[in-house]
Amino acid sequence: MGNFNTKMSLEQLEKTIDNCVDQQQQLGAIFINFQLQKQLIKEQNEYNSKQLFWSRLLTIATICLVIVTLFLIK
Repeated sequence: MGNFNTKMSLEQLEKTIDNCVDQQQQLGAIFINFQLQKQLIKEQNEYNSKQLFWSRLLTIATICLVIVTLFLIK
């Protein structure tokens, strides 16, 4: 009988699914889906933080260029 929880790794979930009855396999698949979604969200958050850094840097550089341009016009 498979006992599933959200702290199990993907490998542990797969081994548990292999050793459980058919009715429990669907529950194991739901837990695998949960783990994969959690991993995807983590990767997306890392990507978004990198993008946010470069967006902020670009914004600051644009503001500096506007200020320099205004001083050159006067």
